[in-house]
Amino acid sequence: MARRTTAAEPKRLPGRKPGPDQREELLRIWGHVDDDGRKLILFVARQVAREQGLVSPNTPLLMTDRVF
Repeated sequence: MARRTTAAEPKRLPGRKPGPDQREELLRIWGHVDDDGRKLILFVARQVAREQGLVSPNTPLLMTDRVF
């Protein structure tokens, strides 16, 4: 039973490009969460990428057992 999905049109907001402060925050968060938290962060990031059309809509969202 295949589900038809279409890629969402990316929403561009002027002045919302991440800068060094956002990178610092991401690295700070990444360094303080456990492995399960990192898996959840990656899962959400993959879902956002799919919804914004950055990857194919049929890209599987996988919860991996290892994060490197």
